Amino acid sequence: MALYIFDKQHFAAPDLESLRLLLIPVLTELEIVDLDIEIELLDDHQTAQLNEKFFSRSRPTNVISFPLDKESGHLGNVVVSVETVGPETRALGYTLEEGIVYYLIHGILHLLGFEHVDVDLEVASLMEKRQDELFELVLNRS
Repeated sequence: MALYIFDKQHFAAPDLESLRLLLIPVLTELEIVDLDIEIELLDDHQTAQLNEKFFSRSRPTNVISFPLDKESGHLGNVVVSVETVGPETRALGYTLEEGIVYYLIHGILHLLGFEHVDVDLEVASLMEKRQDELFELVLNRS
């Protein structure tokens, strides 16, 4: 498994190695061993453009996932708006890196087929529960 992290924003300076180290137990727990994941850290303008292009929503968002062909060895891409995530997570008492990882977990779960939009409450609750379990794993190791 390869984890590619690209920081394409200028809002903050997250520690990319810390992100990688925080994500390793999550990927291990999810048994993602033979699939690559690409992560892009963006700003609100960049995520708003992607949100408009792919979902017809003219606003920034905290995370967007783009599943790819698992057969090619690439699970998908996850983009996170550091500009949105930074203030949200600081207000909750988390570090910037922990906040980014929280949303990366969310995005990775989408890549694995979890959903919370336009599904019944039980299905959405499964994703939320799994996301919280994985984030707790991260917090217990950081």
